Amino acid sequence: YGFSDRYFAEFNFGYNGSERFDKSHRWGFFPSGGLGWVVSNEKFWADKPISKVVNMLKLKGSYGLVGNDNISNNDNRFFYLSEVNMNNSGRGMNFGTNFDEGYNGISISRYANPKIGWEISHKMNVGFELKLFNDLEIQAEYFKERRTNILQERADIPSLMGFQAPIRANIGEAKGQGVDISLDYSHIFNKNLWTTIRGNFTYASSEFSEYEEPDYSATPWRSKIGSKLSQTYGYIAERLFVDDEDVANSPKQQFGEYTAGDIKYKDINGDGQITETDMVPIGYPTSPEIIYGFGFSAGYKGFDLSCFFQGSARSSFWIDPENTAPFIGNQRTLLKAYADDHWSEENRNLYALWPRLSATKRTNNYQKSTWFMRDGSFLRLKSVEMGYTIPEKITKKAHISMLRFYLSGTNLLTFSKFKLWDVEMGGKGLGYPVQMVINAGVQLNF
Repeated sequence: YGFSDRYFAEFNFGYNGSERFDKSHRWGFFPSGGLGWVVSNEKFWADKPISKVVNMLKLKGSYGLVGNDNISNNDNRFFYLSEVNMNNSGRGMNFGTNFDEGYNGISISRYANPKIGWEISHKMNVGFELKLFNDLEIQAEYFKERRTNILQERADIPSLMGFQAPIRANIGEAKGQGVDISLDYSHIFNKNLWTTIRGNFTYASSEFSEYEEPDYSATPWRSKIGSKLSQTYGYIAERLFVDDEDVANSPKQQFGEYTAGDIKYKDINGDGQITETDMVPIGYPTSPEIIYGFGFSAGYKGFDLSCFFQGSARSSFWIDPENTAPFIGNQRTLLKAYADDHWSEENRNLYALWPRLSATKRTNNYQKSTWFMRDGSFLRLKSVEMGYTIPEKITKKAHISMLRFYLSGTNLLTFSKFKLWDVEMGGKGLGYPVQMVINAGVQLNF
């Protein structure tokens, strides 16, 4: 509903049903509403000198609920139905004098649960739209979200109860917030010169507010409550072992055989051994918390130039040691970076990029840790294009309405702390990289 181009209101609702849930929890009601006020259309604004500077000002806000039924994988599509295998050879029994008479057993991969229902997001947005000097447009929003009824496996059910499959319930909660800003500037200086500048910036962060887990009061770093949704947990890598004496005098690491040149992890709880209780939150979330971009287009007479940068920040990724390790499985090559910087008897660099080389799998070195953690931030020159359009007074003699020559490129430059391969490839750099593309062409219209 709109009134006098000043006041706006909107209301929506959805009443949705999903086959994934029992009939007692199948339907959900999800309403939303929004309000808007164009302040610059008020009479008291139009009569003031500020209207020549601030040409348009709109305040807006919205709140609503959104339902999500895609809360697990396809193996748990129908939560209200049990899944029982009546002929499971893995749970059978053998009888007879020689134990050669066997019968298959019964296994359960899902228990019926009629109480599982919709995950609900409570979304709130407030923001403004602003136009200055008839050239600059700014839009900014602050958003906040609270997710309830998140499907989670129960952690307080003792194993002595004998359940074969995990018990799930809508017990988790999470919250998130952030800002979203965009700027657009357009100006025509004269008949020969014009420019357009654009930019956008988004920051979003989220964390668990309710998460059923064991009592971690003795090891609070293991709790997920208050941690980011895509937070990675791993070990603190101190350095590489110096020699066998260093190995013998350090806390025992529960990851198979290890020796001098392998990764040494920190004993967080001080119990004299390295186990999963020593895993802590490490790095930024794997999903970037900041996404941004900016660029411009400009023209002078027949010449035009445009470019766009894109980037992200506040994210981490991990080099995949198992899939980049030399001499193991199908991966027979030795990356130059590892060849140039690895621990050896001749080069006992305790902070080398790669631990000691080995022809067998070293499970100790493949643990998720800070050793292979890297900063995923980058800024990329995503696209550039320059062109020249032949003046119309020349082309019309050949009955051509437009003739333009151009040169363009994508993925031309990348600025990142990570140098081994393209940072957007993540931890396994042996795949197909992001390609640099350069094009030259002609646009011809008759």
